[in-house]
Amino acid sequence: KNIKKSVEIFYKILVTNKPELVLVQGDTTTAAGCAFAANLAGVTIAHNEAGLRTFDNKNPFPEELNRKLITSVSDIHFAPTKLSMMNLVKEGIDRRNIFIVGNSGIDSFFSFLKRKNDDIGKKIIQYAKQNSKKIVFLTAHRREAKGKNLDSCFKALKIFFEENKDLLLVCPEHPNKFASNSINKYLKKLENFYLTKPLSYLSTCKLISNSLFVITDSGGIQEECSTIGVPVVICREKTERQEVLELKIGKLTGFDPNDILKALNWAKKKKVNLKQWKYRPYGNGKASLKIANFIKKILI
Repeated sequence: KNIKKSVEIFYKILVTNKPELVLVQGDTTTAAGCAFAANLAGVTIAHNEAGLRTFDNKNPFPEELNRKLITSVSDIHFAPTKLSMMNLVKEGIDRRNIFIVGNSGIDSFFSFLKRKNDDIGKKIIQYAKQNSKKIVFLTAHRREAKGKNLDSCFKALKIFFEENKDLLLVCPEHPNKFASNSINKYLKKLENFYLTKPLSYLSTCKLISNSLFVITDSGGIQEECSTIGVPVVICREKTERQEVLELKIGKLTGFDPNDILKALNWAKKKKVNLKQWKYRPYGNGKASLKIANFIKKILI
Protein backbone atom coordinates (compact mmCIF):
# COMPACT_ATOMS: atom_id res chain seq x y z
CA LYS A 1 0.00 0.00 0.00
CA ASN A 2 2.79 2.46 0.95
CA ILE A 3 4.79 1.92 -2.22
CA LYS A 4 1.67 2.21 -4.40
CA LYS A 5 0.81 5.53 -2.77
CA SER A 6 4.42 6.74 -3.18
CA VAL A 7 4.42 5.83 -6.88
CA GLU A 8 1.14 7.69 -7.49
CA ILE A 9 2.23 10.84 -5.65
CA PHE A 10 5.69 11.01 -7.23
CA TYR A 11 4.39 10.20 -10.72
CA LYS A 12 2.02 13.20 -10.60
CA ILE A 13 4.84 15.46 -9.40
CA LEU A 14 7.27 14.22 -12.05
CA VAL A 15 4.96 14.42 -15.07
CA THR A 16 3.90 17.92 -13.98
CA ASN A 17 7.41 19.31 -13.39
CA LYS A 18 9.36 17.21 -15.92
CA PRO A 19 12.85 17.27 -14.29
CA GLU A 20 15.87 16.17 -16.29
CA LEU A 21 17.09 13.92 -13.50
CA VAL A 22 15.88 12.47 -10.20
CA LEU A 23 18.45 11.70 -7.51
CA VAL A 24 17.16 8.93 -5.23
CA GLN A 25 18.80 8.51 -1.82
CA GLY A 26 19.02 5.25 0.12
CA ASP A 27 16.71 2.26 0.39
CA THR A 28 13.46 3.38 2.00
CA THR A 29 10.09 2.41 0.56
CA THR A 30 9.59 6.09 -0.35
CA ALA A 31 12.85 6.03 -2.32
CA ALA A 32 11.76 2.88 -4.15
CA GLY A 33 8.38 4.44 -4.97
CA CYS A 34 10.03 7.59 -6.29
CA ALA A 35 12.49 5.62 -8.44
CA PHE A 36 9.72 3.49 -9.96
CA ALA A 37 7.58 6.56 -10.64
CA ALA A 38 10.53 8.33 -12.31
CA ASN A 39 11.06 5.30 -14.53
CA LEU A 40 7.38 5.32 -15.55
CA ALA A 41 7.63 9.06 -16.26
CA GLY A 42 10.71 8.58 -18.45
CA VAL A 43 13.02 10.59 -16.19
CA THR A 44 16.73 9.77 -15.79
CA ILE A 45 17.35 8.23 -12.35
CA ALA A 46 20.54 8.44 -10.29
CA HIS A 47 20.72 6.30 -7.15
CA ASN A 48 22.90 7.40 -4.25
CA GLU A 49 24.04 4.62 -1.85
CA ALA A 50 23.79 2.05 -4.63
CA GLY A 51 24.99 -1.54 -4.41
CA LEU A 52 24.52 -2.30 -0.72
CA ARG A 53 23.51 -5.95 -0.39
CA THR A 54 22.99 -8.68 2.22
CA PHE A 55 21.65 -11.09 -0.44
CA ASP A 56 18.76 -11.93 1.88
CA ASN A 57 15.39 -10.34 1.09
CA LYS A 58 14.24 -10.74 4.70
CA ASN A 59 17.32 -9.14 6.29
CA PRO A 60 16.89 -6.21 6.39
CA PHE A 61 13.23 -6.08 5.35
CA PRO A 62 12.02 -4.30 3.23
CA GLU A 63 15.27 -2.41 2.53
CA GLU A 64 16.96 -5.23 0.61
CA LEU A 65 13.96 -5.50 -1.74
CA ASN A 66 13.86 -1.72 -2.12
CA ARG A 67 17.55 -1.58 -3.08
CA LYS A 68 17.09 -4.18 -5.79
CA LEU A 69 14.04 -2.42 -7.19
CA ILE A 70 15.84 0.93 -7.28
CA THR A 71 18.88 -0.62 -8.98
CA SER A 72 16.68 -2.24 -11.62
CA VAL A 73 15.22 1.11 -12.76
CA SER A 74 18.24 3.41 -12.24
CA ASP A 75 20.43 4.81 -15.01
CA ILE A 76 23.31 6.04 -12.82
CA HIS A 77 24.60 4.33 -9.69
CA PHE A 78 26.56 6.23 -7.03
CA ALA A 79 28.20 3.44 -5.03
CA PRO A 80 29.80 4.21 -1.64
CA THR A 81 32.58 1.60 -1.89
CA LYS A 82 34.39 -0.73 -4.27
CA LEU A 83 32.55 -3.69 -2.74
CA SER A 84 29.16 -2.12 -3.45
CA MET A 85 30.30 -1.39 -7.02
CA MET A 86 31.24 -5.06 -7.50
CA ASN A 87 27.81 -6.13 -6.21
CA LEU A 88 26.26 -4.07 -9.00
CA VAL A 89 28.65 -5.42 -11.65
CA LYS A 90 27.75 -8.99 -10.65
CA GLU A 91 24.09 -8.08 -11.16
CA GLY A 92 24.83 -6.99 -14.71
CA ILE A 93 25.09 -3.22 -14.28
CA ASP A 94 27.42 -1.58 -16.80
CA ARG A 95 30.60 -0.35 -15.05
CA ARG A 96 30.43 2.86 -17.07
CA ASN A 97 27.26 3.79 -15.18
CA ILE A 98 28.73 3.17 -11.71
CA PHE A 99 30.70 5.81 -9.81
CA ILE A 100 32.40 5.20 -6.45
CA VAL A 101 31.82 8.33 -4.38
CA GLY A 102 31.70 7.36 -0.68
CA ASN A 103 28.52 8.05 1.28
CA SER A 104 27.05 11.53 1.64
CA GLY A 105 25.84 10.51 5.12
CA ILE A 106 29.48 10.61 6.21
CA ASP A 107 29.71 14.17 4.85
CA SER A 108 26.92 15.10 7.27
CA PHE A 109 28.54 13.15 10.10
CA PHE A 110 31.83 15.04 9.78
CA SER A 111 29.95 18.34 9.51
CA PHE A 112 27.91 17.72 12.68
CA LEU A 113 30.92 16.51 14.68
CA LYS A 114 32.43 19.99 14.20
CA ARG A 115 29.35 21.72 15.63
CA LYS A 116 28.74 22.70 19.23
CA ASN A 117 26.66 20.07 21.06
CA ASP A 118 23.00 20.78 21.87
CA ASP A 119 21.60 20.82 25.41
CA ILE A 120 20.29 17.24 25.46
CA GLY A 121 23.52 15.69 24.18
CA LYS A 122 25.56 17.84 26.56
CA LYS A 123 23.35 16.82 29.50
CA ILE A 124 23.84 13.08 28.84
CA ILE A 125 27.62 13.36 28.44
CA GLN A 126 27.88 15.46 31.64
CA TYR A 127 25.69 12.97 33.54
CA ALA A 128 28.04 10.13 32.55
CA LYS A 129 31.11 12.09 33.65
CA GLN A 130 29.55 13.10 36.98
CA ASN A 131 28.74 9.45 37.69
CA SER A 132 32.17 8.20 36.51
CA LYS A 133 30.65 6.03 33.80
CA LYS A 134 31.62 5.42 30.18
CA ILE A 135 28.86 5.81 27.63
CA VAL A 136 27.62 2.89 25.55
CA PHE A 137 25.13 4.11 22.96
CA LEU A 138 22.25 1.79 21.94
CA THR A 139 19.79 2.08 19.05
CA ALA A 140 17.24 -0.62 18.16
CA HIS A 141 14.46 -0.19 15.63
CA ARG A 142 14.49 -2.90 12.93
CA ARG A 143 11.17 -4.61 12.27
CA GLU A 144 12.81 -7.99 11.49
CA ALA A 145 14.04 -8.09 15.11
CA LYS A 146 10.60 -7.39 16.59
CA GLY A 147 9.40 -9.87 19.23
CA LYS A 148 11.53 -12.79 20.43
CA ASN A 149 14.73 -11.55 18.71
CA LEU A 150 14.61 -8.20 20.48
CA ASP A 151 13.80 -10.00 23.73
CA SER A 152 16.92 -12.17 23.30
CA CYS A 153 19.04 -9.12 22.58
CA PHE A 154 17.79 -7.09 25.54
CA LYS A 155 18.04 -10.07 27.89
CA ALA A 156 21.74 -10.29 27.03
CA LEU A 157 22.10 -6.52 27.52
CA LYS A 158 20.55 -6.80 30.99
CA ILE A 159 23.05 -9.49 32.02
CA PHE A 160 26.02 -7.54 30.62
CA PHE A 161 25.16 -4.16 32.14
CA GLU A 162 24.34 -5.67 35.54
CA GLU A 163 27.93 -6.97 35.51
CA ASN A 164 29.44 -3.73 34.16
CA LYS A 165 28.27 -0.94 36.44
CA ASP A 166 31.08 1.32 35.18
CA LEU A 167 29.17 1.67 31.88
CA LEU A 168 26.11 3.83 31.16
CA LEU A 169 23.75 2.39 28.55
CA VAL A 170 22.17 5.35 26.72
CA CYS A 171 19.12 4.52 24.60
CA PRO A 172 16.89 6.96 22.71
CA GLU A 173 13.29 5.91 22.16
CA HIS A 174 12.49 5.21 18.51
CA PRO A 175 9.24 6.54 16.98
CA ASN A 176 8.19 3.04 15.79
CA LYS A 177 8.18 1.70 19.40
CA PHE A 178 9.28 -1.83 18.31
CA ALA A 179 11.74 -2.00 21.20
CA SER A 180 9.51 -0.51 23.91
CA ASN A 181 8.28 -3.80 25.42
CA SER A 182 11.78 -5.27 25.60
CA ILE A 183 13.14 -2.07 27.15
CA ASN A 184 10.44 -2.08 29.82
CA LYS A 185 10.93 -5.80 30.49
CA TYR A 186 14.74 -5.96 30.71
CA LEU A 187 16.43 -2.57 30.93
CA LYS A 188 14.29 0.04 32.62
CA LYS A 189 15.17 -1.05 36.19
CA LEU A 190 18.93 -1.07 35.57
CA GLU A 191 20.63 1.67 37.58
CA ASN A 192 23.07 2.29 34.71
CA PHE A 193 20.39 2.65 32.02
CA TYR A 194 19.56 6.08 30.60
CA LEU A 195 16.41 6.24 28.44
CA THR A 196 15.96 9.48 26.53
CA LYS A 197 13.43 10.90 24.11
CA PRO A 198 14.29 10.67 20.37
CA LEU A 199 17.54 12.58 19.80
CA SER A 200 18.53 15.14 17.23
CA TYR A 201 21.09 14.04 14.68
CA LEU A 202 23.59 16.40 16.35
CA SER A 203 23.14 14.70 19.74
CA THR A 204 23.43 11.29 18.10
CA CYS A 205 26.74 12.19 16.42
CA LYS A 206 28.16 13.58 19.66
CA LEU A 207 27.10 10.52 21.66
CA ILE A 208 28.64 8.15 19.10
CA SER A 209 31.94 10.04 19.26
CA ASN A 210 31.85 9.99 23.09
CA SER A 211 31.00 6.29 23.40
CA LEU A 212 33.28 3.48 24.53
CA PHE A 213 31.36 1.40 22.01
CA VAL A 214 27.98 1.38 20.25
CA ILE A 215 25.25 -1.28 20.02
CA THR A 216 22.99 -0.91 17.00
CA ASP A 217 20.90 -2.47 14.26
CA SER A 218 21.20 0.69 12.15
CA GLY A 219 23.12 0.72 8.87
CA GLY A 220 24.18 4.36 8.98
CA ILE A 221 25.54 4.12 12.52
CA GLN A 222 27.75 1.20 11.45
CA GLU A 223 29.29 3.53 8.86
CA GLU A 224 29.74 6.36 11.34
CA CYS A 225 31.40 4.15 13.96
CA SER A 226 33.83 2.65 11.44
CA THR A 227 34.70 6.12 10.19
CA ILE A 228 35.98 7.32 13.58
CA GLY A 229 37.09 3.98 15.06
CA VAL A 230 34.37 3.37 17.65
CA PRO A 231 33.73 -0.38 18.13
CA VAL A 232 30.22 -1.38 17.10
CA VAL A 233 28.16 -4.42 18.11
CA ILE A 234 25.70 -5.12 15.28
CA CYS A 235 22.55 -6.84 16.56
CA ARG A 236 21.42 -8.27 13.25
CA GLU A 237 21.62 -11.54 11.34
CA LYS A 238 23.37 -9.92 8.37
CA THR A 239 24.87 -6.59 7.37
CA GLU A 240 25.26 -4.85 4.03
CA ARG A 241 28.22 -2.94 5.51
CA GLN A 242 30.81 -5.70 5.11
CA GLU A 243 33.62 -3.15 5.26
CA VAL A 244 32.89 -2.70 8.99
CA LEU A 245 33.56 -6.40 9.60
CA GLU A 246 36.66 -6.43 7.39
CA LEU A 247 38.18 -3.60 9.43
CA LYS A 248 37.46 -5.59 12.62
CA ILE A 249 35.79 -2.54 14.14
CA GLY A 250 32.38 -4.27 14.21
CA LYS A 251 30.97 -7.64 15.28
CA LEU A 252 27.80 -9.16 13.85
CA THR A 253 25.89 -11.01 16.60
CA GLY A 254 22.65 -12.52 15.35
CA PHE A 255 20.15 -13.01 18.19
CA ASP A 256 21.69 -15.75 20.32
CA PRO A 257 22.21 -14.21 23.81
CA ASN A 258 25.58 -15.99 24.21
CA ASP A 259 26.87 -14.56 20.92
CA ILE A 260 25.65 -11.09 21.91
CA LEU A 261 27.43 -11.34 25.29
CA LYS A 262 30.66 -12.41 23.56
CA ALA A 263 30.44 -9.40 21.22
CA LEU A 264 29.72 -7.01 24.11
CA ASN A 265 32.78 -8.26 26.00
CA TRP A 266 34.86 -7.96 22.83
CA ALA A 267 33.72 -4.35 22.36
CA LYS A 268 34.48 -3.38 25.96
CA LYS A 269 38.02 -4.79 25.75
CA LYS A 270 38.83 -3.58 22.24
CA LYS A 271 41.34 -0.78 22.39
CA VAL A 272 41.31 1.74 19.55
CA ASN A 273 43.41 4.89 19.40
CA LEU A 274 40.84 7.27 17.93
CA LYS A 275 43.49 9.85 17.06
CA GLN A 276 45.37 7.28 14.99
CA TRP A 277 42.30 5.75 13.30
CA LYS A 278 42.76 6.66 9.62
CA TYR A 279 40.35 4.27 7.89
CA ARG A 280 37.57 5.90 5.87
CA PRO A 281 35.66 2.97 4.35
CA TYR A 282 32.71 5.17 3.34
CA GLY A 283 34.60 8.18 2.09
CA ASN A 284 36.40 11.21 3.49
CA GLY A 285 33.43 13.58 3.58
CA LYS A 286 33.53 14.68 -0.08
CA ALA A 287 30.83 12.37 -1.49
CA SER A 288 28.30 15.18 -2.03
CA LEU A 289 30.81 17.21 -4.03
CA LYS A 290 31.70 14.20 -6.19
CA ILE A 291 28.02 13.45 -6.85
CA ALA A 292 27.32 17.09 -7.75
CA ASN A 293 30.24 17.15 -10.19
CA PHE A 294 29.13 13.91 -11.88
CA ILE A 295 25.55 15.19 -12.22
CA LYS A 296 26.82 18.47 -13.65
CA LYS A 297 28.75 16.57 -16.35
CA ILE A 298 25.72 14.41 -17.12
CA LEU A 299 23.31 17.31 -17.50
CA ILE A 300 25.57 19.68 -19.44
